[in-house]
Amino acid sequence: MIMNCSEIRTIDGRGPLSSKNSRRFRVLLACTAAFAATILLTAGVSPATVKSSACRVASCSGKYPTQQGCDDGRTIDRKEPGGGGPDVLLRVSARCGAAWAYMGKANSSWDYRIQGGQGTAMKTYSAWADLGRPTYTPMVPTNKPYRACIKGVTDGDWYCTPWH
Repeated sequence: MIMNCSEIRTIDGRGPLSSKNSRRFRVLLACTAAFAATILLTAGVSPATVKSSACRVASCSGKYPTQQGCDDGRTIDRKEPGGGGPDVLLRVSARCGAAWAYMGKANSSWDYRIQGGQGTAMKTYSAWADLGRPTYTPMVPTNKPYRACIKGVTDGDWYCTPWH
């Protein structure tokens, strides 16, 4: 059935569920749903992937973003190790109030980490790159300072993004 959204211009005084207007009402509902789906897809979000997070801020610490519904993150910074190599990305989820370090497919020699917190409450979570797939660290809350770091293969020094 092809819907014509222009059919919904007028609905008589008997209400949308009267027998005369039931088709118009169904077309109105279908057009509204199609419009909402278009808005979501234009925003880069499919209706099937809209989900809520299982954690928020401190309760996300040490958990993985994809398992908690926090993988809506965006990259806010990146750092390349001294001597060259792949960038480690610092990603943040506004929905979860958490950050993690991410690395695309790379040789497993690359060690990277996320650091978050202050003083004795500082948390550090490490990960190794994987040639077969992208990898990421567990999360840290964004209500305290945090940064992503990558270890240089040739010199063993850590190269970090600024604190955020």
